[in-house]
Amino acid sequence: MDRHRAWLGGGLFAGLVLCAIAFALWGPGAAGEATAADPVVIRGITAWPLDCNCVSQYKRYIDEVNKRGRGKVEWKLLGGPEVVKPFEQFQALRSGIADATHTAPGYFVGETIEGGIFELLDPNDFDKFLKGLRGTEAMDVANQAYREKSGVRFVALTIGGTGFRFMMAKPINGLDDLKGKRIRAFGSLTAKVVQHFGGAPVTIPPHELYPALQRGVVDGAIRAPDDAWSFGERDVYKSMIGTPIQLATGGVFIATRVWDKLPKDVQQILSSVAIELEPQVLRYFRDSDNKAIENLKAKGLKVIEIGPADQKRQVEARSLYWEDVATKSPKHGARLRAILEPYSK
Repeated sequence: MDRHRAWLGGGLFAGLVLCAIAFALWGPGAAGEATAADPVVIRGITAWPLDCNCVSQYKRYIDEVNKRGRGKVEWKLLGGPEVVKPFEQFQALRSGIADATHTAPGYFVGETIEGGIFELLDPNDFDKFLKGLRGTEAMDVANQAYREKSGVRFVALTIGGTGFRFMMAKPINGLDDLKGKRIRAFGSLTAKVVQHFGGAPVTIPPHELYPALQRGVVDGAIRAPDDAWSFGERDVYKSMIGTPIQLATGGVFIATRVWDKLPKDVQQILSSVAIELEPQVLRYFRDSDNKAIENLKAKGLKVIEIGPADQKRQVEARSLYWEDVATKSPKHGARLRAILEPYSK
């Protein structure tokens, strides 16, 4: 009898052990199968090197999302251009290589031209800029276009306040001296601006611009001073038009295949962190720009201040982009122009 009981006890113990092993291998929480308690993982990339100041507020956004969403969402930063080339990152989101990226809308106007319209907002008035960005329905319209054409959604402004200006490797005295110059542009808006002043636009990825300037491939660039400093372009620029043409509107995009599956509370975390941080992002990059200008002046940069008439010419050049939007976006273009034109001058 004792031997029989011992056999039964041993069999029961062995059965429990097998059940425990099976649960560990195939039960909830095993590798490859998330449970309701596991956080959603978002795999992020960026168009720029991780040590660039232009990525600093993206990292801050990620940190804040992970802090507020602890236990619900975990954003992992995989890397920059070494992971996916800058102009291929929307495709990477669609294919599943990554879930989200930090990039410039101007890089992708070839597929979603509507994304460039926020670069038309007044670069000299942050309140007006933010009202156009978040205080209207323009973002909803733009995100509908992004969904239809690129399979992504704009979530957060993580580069703003950085003012893109004409920065030249040769001395100039004003806008008229841009005629005949080869100038790095990005997207059709800046290309139209260059052409408006008689220059020839050249497309060059940001991390390749410095050697292009050194070798004389281009004579200058539409560039933000902070980016110029961060990317090491510290000894090539001789002159700069002081008034910005446009503000940066780079930010976080997430694949709609990912966004649509996120729990509502995670979507809310991503959106609320963005709206809270965006005014701070504008001020941060404005201050970074100002500091970079002073540093570049110490390296020999001459800042050319232009008067009201030339400032108006820059607005007119920037506004030419509306023609592209209207022509290439018959569904959304006219509506976006009606909404945003009051915030663009």
